[in-house]
Amino acid sequence: MPVSPDMVEDLSAGVRDLYAAAEERLLGIMARQLAAGYEAPGWAQRKLAAIQPLRRAAQAVVDELGRAVTLEVFDVVAESYNRGHRAAVDELGALPDGARRLVDEITPNAEAVDRLAHEAVEVVTATLRGILRAIVDAFRDVVARVTSTSLLGTGTRRQATQEAMRDFADRGISGFTDRAGRRWQLTSYAETAGDRR
Repeated sequence: MPVSPDMVEDLSAGVRDLYAAAEERLLGIMARQLAAGYEAPGWAQRKLAAIQPLRRAAQAVVDELGRAVTLEVFDVVAESYNRGHRAAVDELGALPDGARRLVDEITPNAEAVDRLAHEAVEVVTATLRGILRAIVDAFRDVVARVTSTSLLGTGTRRQATQEAMRDFADRGISGFTDRAGRRWQLTSYAETAGDRR
């Protein structure tokens, strides 16, 4: 059976799941920050002044995500290599000793696999740089939207906050713009980047 990318397709799911869990945590942090004191006067000013605690909490999630993704990518690359190696050996069958040595000589070694893992980590974690900016921008956008809704009298601050957070959660955190200018949701980019490696 020829070696196929389908043999390792399931491995990118772990990276995608890490990004999805981080996105959920970030949305929770943002929702809690917005909900605190939503009925008190001066809500918008206090929320905008509280951007630094939001940024610190989000940074902790992003840092944890970076560490977890790095470990996961290294594991995925190693497992992909092992699956491919096993499939190649199975396909080649019983080889004479001379042919076996030749296969071992031309098969990538641990250093090459390690370099590949480092490259994959760089591609997949490229999203981390934009996550904090996306969270802060979205937070400001939600505060502005809530403020305008309550000032216009078209709804309560609670309703506006819920609506704005629902819209933001539906859009997802788009923390990465590729070279073609396309905005990617974190989970979509993580999955796609993982599949390319």
